[in-house]
Amino acid sequence: MSRVVFVVVAAGLVAAAASADAAVPRWPVWICRPGSTRNWCDSSLTTTAVLENGSRRVFKPSVSRRPIDCFYVYPSVSTEKRPNSDLVIHTAEAYTAVTQAAQFAPDCAVYAPMYNQVTSYAGKDGVPQGSFNLEYTDVLAAWRDYLAHYNHGHGVVLIGHSEGSFILERLLRAGEVPKKLLVSAILLGGDVQVDSSNRFAGFPACSSSTQTGCIVAYSSWDRTPPPNASFESAASGKHVLCVNPAAPGSSAGAPVTPLFTLVEVSGIITKLFKPIPKTVWVSFPNMYTAQCVQQGRQAWLLIKRIPHPGDTRQTVSEIQGPQRGLHPADVNIALTELVQLVGDQVDAYLHRR
Repeated sequence: MSRVVFVVVAAGLVAAAASADAAVPRWPVWICRPGSTRNWCDSSLTTTAVLENGSRRVFKPSVSRRPIDCFYVYPSVSTEKRPNSDLVIHTAEAYTAVTQAAQFAPDCAVYAPMYNQVTSYAGKDGVPQGSFNLEYTDVLAAWRDYLAHYNHGHGVVLIGHSEGSFILERLLRAGEVPKKLLVSAILLGGDVQVDSSNRFAGFPACSSSTQTGCIVAYSSWDRTPPPNASFESAASGKHVLCVNPAAPGSSAGAPVTPLFTLVEVSGIITKLFKPIPKTVWVSFPNMYTAQCVQQGRQAWLLIKRIPHPGDTRQTVSEIQGPQRGLHPADVNIALTELVQLVGDQVDAYLHRR
């Protein structure tokens, strides 16, 4: 092929691609999107570490953002009294995105779409049932918009919790996620069911901190879940996946460092410690270990308190009943390790390209 013909053909391909991108509608509302007027994930990450001896230290994570994106879908948080939420960014969605996704921003550009979520009132108090299919089609449209207009060939980390994980699982099952772009999928509190080879929709479980194109999933418990536990059901021949972010591929226990915003701390810790830190974030080093445990079809991330004489830090509590374990804290109970794991996976992904 002559150079002139090649250039003409290449120009045609570029024009066709641009036309295809233009045909993909823009998703209207993003909680987090680089370059937007109000990017909620672009927030202060300065953290107060509260140690077992009562001392404190303040630190700020370094920013080493690479050409990698994170696509985050938040859990069920809407309290609007309607079947499905609107697309207005309310406090619940904004704070949840900050609490669960903002800490990943030093390693990736975070994209987090609003979606018409089934609300906590759906099917109750005279409110009609909400549509879970509407949730999915919203996120699917936002995902396609992201791929067409923002991705630019970047690797991407999928991050979801609870309902967000269920939606991202549907995207993976439907083949909407190009395997060559997937750095990893962090699917927490979402009943990820895998086969005997620990694969979901063809994607393997992460078995090391440098494996890419793989899935990290778990539900956190501080005890053995009951037989009827939420987020612990699997079909015949499958089991719920547990990958310990502090030690992928291992069944041994490893330390995890909870990392919460102060807003979240006040909701899941029985008594707020004083004096209240002046930073948005607070962490609790050397407080817990985490270990993946599997019994039959069930598997969970077992969280154990590390005993320290004189340690007065408050234990993360169960606030939604005995069937849900530490579900509200799934992300933040090991957020420090999740961020470190994503950073390692990003390094490995870029090194292999």
